[in-house]
Amino acid sequence: MHSIKTKLFALGMAVSMLLGLAGCALSTPADVGTIGDVKIPAGVYLLAQYNAYTTASGLADLATGETANDVKAVLKAECTGTIGDEEVTATGAEYVEKLTLRAIEYYAAVETKFAELGATLEDAATAEAADSAQSLWDSNSELYAANGIGKASIEAYLLNAQKASKIQDLLYGENGMTPVTEQDYADYITNQCYYIESVQIPLVDYTTYSMADDEQKAQIQVLADQCMQDLNVQATGETATSAIYAAASTYVPQALAIMGGTMEDATQAMYYAGSQLYTPDDLAAYGSDEYNNLTDSLDAVPMGTWTTIDLGTTLLVARRIDPLVSYTAGDLATMYDLLTSMKSTELQDQFYAEGAALEHALDAGAMKTYSASNIKKNV
Repeated sequence: MHSIKTKLFALGMAVSMLLGLAGCALSTPADVGTIGDVKIPAGVYLLAQYNAYTTASGLADLATGETANDVKAVLKAECTGTIGDEEVTATGAEYVEKLTLRAIEYYAAVETKFAELGATLEDAATAEAADSAQSLWDSNSELYAANGIGKASIEAYLLNAQKASKIQDLLYGENGMTPVTEQDYADYITNQCYYIESVQIPLVDYTTYSMADDEQKAQIQVLADQCMQDLNVQATGETATSAIYAAASTYVPQALAIMGGTMEDATQAMYYAGSQLYTPDDLAAYGSDEYNNLTDSLDAVPMGTWTTIDLGTTLLVARRIDPLVSYTAGDLATMYDLLTSMKSTELQDQFYAEGAALEHALDAGAMKTYSASNIKKNV
């Protein structure tokens, strides 16, 4: 498994679609030139290009019958999307080119900064990259081979992500150049995060994958309301974890029974209850600043008060509390990797800007050899 930090710094691309160079004829270029003092391996270029294509294919205005797997159609289609802070409308080929360049600029900026800092990777980080590369290769080798791909470039890509994570620690970590302080973490937790205790009352019977119908949902809503009332009676301070799990054990099996389901092991109900610190990125999954299904509902009641929230597949019985009553800011920073939550976007923007500012000496002929028109989507 990739660490949270590695995912956040992975060139902004889907790890599942990694590419690397292998098995190409000896006449093919080993690299596509340099950005700054960093040589861009052909495999890293192909990785960036493939992922850029995947993004463009999701934005392409395709004709009826055309799909994301129709490479020629995607490259000719009009694509509109956001690259950095800029809204871009271009052909698929142009869009892929812009995204690819941005990705290899990022790669070069990370390599450059890592060298400037004289940084080294711990054995654990290097081993994680190697193990993850092997796993990805084992599961997708046919796709990689069809595109002239090798495991070494997958590993190089993952090592670049580990280097970005290391740079973050060296800049902002506890012993970094400008460390994030305990007070910084406390302010972030208080002002931008939500610490939520919850019981999830299911609206889906996952043994049959059937949704509750209107009548069943109404009955389950009654259960959720009763669960909320029970917890609010106990909420004179911090409700004990045992009380939340007891509520789940009582009401989750009843909700499943209404839908015709059963819970063979009562201890499974514990998986429907718990607590979590939600960072801004976590909260964004529930809506926008204009309306957020999770936060707006919690903001409508006093802090510490339980309420019910319809999230489609779940009736969430939840409340927001102040986690600094029970934990220190430092504890939470470690538990939820708040350094990455607070600094990753800022640092990624810095890498993109620095990469774009480096001198470019890219080989147009080599990049033509690795044209996006050669991408294979089916193996």
